[in-house]
Amino acid sequence: MFPVIEDMGGKEVSGHHWYVLCINNTAQRFEALDSLRSKGNIGLIYHANAVMRRIKEAWKLYYHKSRVQIENYELEILDTPKQAVRSVHYGFYMLEYLDKWDGVNVPRIRKEDIQKIKKITANKWLTAPFNKNKKWKQQLDKNCPGGK
Repeated sequence: MFPVIEDMGGKEVSGHHWYVLCINNTAQRFEALDSLRSKGNIGLIYHANAVMRRIKEAWKLYYHKSRVQIENYELEILDTPKQAVRSVHYGFYMLEYLDKWDGVNVPRIRKEDIQKIKKITANKWLTAPFNKNKKWKQQLDKNCPGGK
């Protein structure tokens, strides 16, 4: 699974957008999970194919002896829950895809799930062993409105 960021320079959507590109060896294809765009979207097809070319080049270079070869894998854009066009939550959709995509069932994310996902994600990051700041709770309490 590859988290992919794209600079969106379009008329409807501008800024940066995250989506997920997966290698599905069982289905022998690449799969894109995008919370903003659907099958047939030219921009997504173009960008995902460009990323796929780079992955295929790297695969040939570093995995040329692997029994799995991906040079003939094509792109399949999966049907995913969509966010509002002007929404800024695409990063959370992408994180949920990375966390919950099992290769078969697309995680179903509803608009009302986003606040809960934000809280769970923040908790995971703050309490993770890699977080070297062990005083994060005191800093959060001190810097948030209503904190101690």
